[in-house]
Order: sequence, then C-alpha cells, then structure tokens
Amino acid sequence: MNRDIGKNAERELVSILREQGFNAVRIPTSNSSPNPLPDVFATKDNLLLAIECKSTWENKVKVKEKQVRKLFDFLSMFTTMEGIPLIAVKFKSIHEWRIFILERVEDVIVTAENTKPIEILFVDGWNEEKERNPLSI
Repeated sequence: MNRDIGKNAERELVSILREQGFNAVRIPTSNSSPNPLPDVFATKDNLLLAIECKSTWENKVKVKEKQVRKLFDFLSMFTTMEGIPLIAVKFKSIHEWRIFILERVEDVIVTAENTKPIEILFVDGWNEEKERNPLSI
C-alpha cells in the first residue's frame, strides 16, 4: 500500500472510530519497525482494539504473519483489558470498511466475503457474542 494512501486510510479509520465513541489513535510507524505496534489502536470501556489497516481496489489483501504477530504482541502488554486483534480493510471498489478478527498468528488473506462490516464494532455486546460463538460475527 502506498504510504500516503495508507496514512489517509488510517486517519479515516481513526475518525470513524472516534465518531462511534472510541478513543482512537494512529501510530505513525514503519512496518519494518521491530516494535509490536499496530497501525491504529482504539479503546472503549474495557475493550482494546489493535488494528492493522489496509486499503485496496482489489478484492483481497494479504497480511503477513509478521504483521499479525505484532498485533498479538502489542495486546499482550495490556493484561487488564479485553484485547482484540483485527484487520480493517477499506475495499474501495465497494466503498466499504470491513473487519477480520484474528484468532491466531498466521498469514491471512482478507476478502469482502470472509469479513464483517465495520459497523459490527458499534453494536453493544458484539464482543460478548464473539466469545460465545466466534463464527457468528
């Protein structure tokens, strides 16, 4: 992803999250950084989201294991909060932000079909439903 396109997508995502009551910030760092930092992190109540942000005109995007591991490592530092690692993708061809909630550290191919609309994050109780039935959201 072009750096300017990436920065703009991250800023847009932060704005969306803030509009929905999250405290959200973009972490301006290079993917090559050895530090376990997400592109964006957001909190609301006891919830902490570590987000790898992508923007594409394609119908899929690949996220490497290294990027996924950084999200899990980042969340491991916050043991008193409920941490959720996810990938947020702006699929420009359908004008929609979609999320993929990560379950384990591995390479991931994210498509519009294997994701949920970002609005699921804004529904009260969505994370409790995830715990009861991870495949339902």
